[in-house]
Amino acid sequence: MADCCEILGIMMFLCVPLGVLAFFSYEASLFIPTIARHYDYIPARMTVLQMEVFPRHCCHLTCFCVEVDNPSAENCDAMQRRSEALSPVICSTNISACPPTGSAAVCNAGPFCCDSCNATCLVMPPAAAPSCKCPCPKCSGGCSCCRHVEARLCRLFCNPCFRTDMSVAFHDRHGTPRSANISSYVADNALDAQSYANDFIENSTFLGFYKPSDPSIVHTSRGFPVHRWVAFVFLAALPFFLIGLAITVLLIDLISRITLGTRYSGKTVFWTTWLIWIGIIWPFLILLLILELSYPTLRAKTALRILIPLIACIGWFPSLYYFFGR
Repeated sequence: MADCCEILGIMMFLCVPLGVLAFFSYEASLFIPTIARHYDYIPARMTVLQMEVFPRHCCHLTCFCVEVDNPSAENCDAMQRRSEALSPVICSTNISACPPTGSAAVCNAGPFCCDSCNATCLVMPPAAAPSCKCPCPKCSGGCSCCRHVEARLCRLFCNPCFRTDMSVAFHDRHGTPRSANISSYVADNALDAQSYANDFIENSTFLGFYKPSDPSIVHTSRGFPVHRWVAFVFLAALPFFLIGLAITVLLIDLISRITLGTRYSGKTVFWTTWLIWIGIIWPFLILLLILELSYPTLRAKTALRILIPLIACIGWFPSLYYFFGR
């Protein structure tokens, strides 16, 4: 009985950290790609050439894998473009100028392969099977469709919103003049839309971020909400740091026992761990890589240039004093 309890305790001891690691890995897999997607965007001082705010409709499609009852139903892309161009102001006084609703909002999304029986079209090169497309337009060629619809049924839903169109000019990192257009949508709140427009009045400048491979793609911000950073640090980064710290302590303790025998102390383990993490890993393997490989703002770059040597000194000086200064 005692052996069973001991084995059960060991299994629980192993399952808990593995489960925690799996959960934190999942959190990191959701958060890190959203950062990596824009981390290489380069900052540039941009000048606003024009800013306009338009009342519009924001629309989205909800689609089903069933045939449209009316084959002559309007194409979904055409219906969405037409509906999003309608003005909510005119719609408030003229119902015929509003986006379609109810049965009138049903549209035809064209042929669609609901389920594919095999992955033929994924493994065959286009040259070998030029007619093979996924989703399959028809049940023929290299594709094998289990369920196919010729006219997919979708329904359009629209809500009033505001669209902001901004034209900017800037110089890229090579000094080449560039221009770009930035469009964004604001929920149906005139105050929020006007507040956004006031932040980017004509002839004003701001720090924007452009994509190096395509400078026409520009964002006004590369940041992320504070609550997402806090959640990531405490749900993913901090536990990994603590686990790494614990592993370091155990390894140093084991090596000290082997090499020093009874002459080592807990302080030796502590200051060795302190030197490795605070004196080496954080300043030179984490912060230095952020400084060199990313494109931080000028303020962040200045802060990193101060923090790196400061943290390195905090890590090295107390440890060196403990080992050699006593």
